[in-house]
Amino acid sequence: MNMSMNKTSRPKKRLNTAGVWLLITALLFLFGTGSPAFAEKASADSAAVAGEAAPTWKWLGKAPLTAEQVQEILAVPKGERPDPSAYLDKKYICRHLKEFRSGVSFVMGLDNYVMYVLTRKFIGREDNSCFVMPKTVCDDIAKAAKGDISVYEQALGFEPGYFKGHGGLVRIDVLDVEDLHIRIPSGNEAGANAWWLPGGYTSGGVPEAITDLIPKSRILVTRLQGE
Repeated sequence: MNMSMNKTSRPKKRLNTAGVWLLITALLFLFGTGSPAFAEKASADSAAVAGEAAPTWKWLGKAPLTAEQVQEILAVPKGERPDPSAYLDKKYICRHLKEFRSGVSFVMGLDNYVMYVLTRKFIGREDNSCFVMPKTVCDDIAKAAKGDISVYEQALGFEPGYFKGHGGLVRIDVLDVEDLHIRIPSGNEAGANAWWLPGGYTSGGVPEAITDLIPKSRILVTRLQGE
């Protein structure tokens, strides 16, 4: 994912981290082709090599994609990537999106909240998309984090220190999602960054989806931590 206010203004990964990711991806492609757990394993392995702690939580469900399929999709330029229905089974898509029916959440830096939420009637990007996770999963991350916002950065695919550098963390929950057209990201969205992976999971293993623009009148806002 990769999920903040639709991944607004995310910095690119540092060169050394990108190099580690590419090396691990290449090794997995050579020796792990065919593994449905590619995305989750690559994330955990890259974190370990970079000296970061691997996520301590386990999410149910994995994208049924091989390493080769992942690489083929990522090789397509942003804006031209195929719709997820072209490579994901209909049953998998329905099962994945069912996780979001009881409410969605996303997090963002405090400064982005002031700039992009307080001054607008709708939340989202110019292409009518907003990256979200299931509210129940955000609750789980909150329990694991115990106030440590670096846990959110790791789970959602952000550079370490990103949220602290943006004035802290704001959580936004949306309970009424009936007409928000929840769908699996294609990677063509304006908010899809270099950490995006096909299949509906962030680089940290968190289920993700996108919605249409969200009316600000529906959101519940919580300030999680400041500087």
